[in-house]
Formats: sequence, C-alpha cells, structure tokens
Amino acid sequence: MSQKFKVKKLREQKPEDLLKDLEKLKGELIQLRTVKVSAGNAQKLGRIGLVRKRIAKYLTVINEQRRNSVKNATKSSGKLPVDLRGKQTRAIRQRLTRSERAQKTQRQWKRLNNFPLRKFALKE
Repeated sequence: MSQKFKVKKLREQKPEDLLKDLEKLKGELIQLRTVKVSAGNAQKLGRIGLVRKRIAKYLTVINEQRRNSVKNATKSSGKLPVDLRGKQTRAIRQRLTRSERAQKTQRQWKRLNNFPLRKFALKE
C-alpha cells in the first residue's frame, strides 16, 4: 500500500463495484479497530487513518456519480432537487421574486389610476 491512491480510477468504476469495495474497506476498518482495542502493533494502528481516508474518497465518488445522474435526469425539466440547488444565504432564498415584487393590491391599482403623477410645465 505504498502507492498513492488515485481517485481518477474510482471515477471510471461502476457504482455497484464501488459499493462492494466500500463494504470491504468498512470491514477492514472494523478489524483494525478491534486490533487497536486488543493492544495490537503500531503498524496496524497507523493504517486506520489511511483506511478512513480511502472510505471518504469512495463515498465522495459515489455521491458525485449520484448527483450527476440526478442532474442529467432533471436537465429537461429545468427544476433541480432542493439538495442540488445553490445554497446562497437564507435572505436571498426567501426574498420575493421579480413577479411577486411587481404585483400590486387592488387599492394600489386604484390609487395609481385615479391619481396619476402630475406633469408641470416649467417657465423659462
């Protein structure tokens, strides 16, 4: 395991293969943790961090693939699921849309129609 682990290779794999490998890694992590409890050698204890990082990489690739498949599936409808939309800030998400801002109440319409802005001619 001296070689550096490449995520590029993971992206080429199918999701089913990724899930199988992920289960193997989780099993290995459980074994390493039991060795840690039973006062195992330091070599295996150092491997716990590597296995955890590798699990994180697998999960990242799986989530990327899931998100991309959902994006491709909803591309034609134009509406993304909530978890794939941009987060922005709470204020930006909750503010009124342009059409909502442009709407006026009945009273506002009456006032606009009955009392339009006056035009004054200026003397020179």
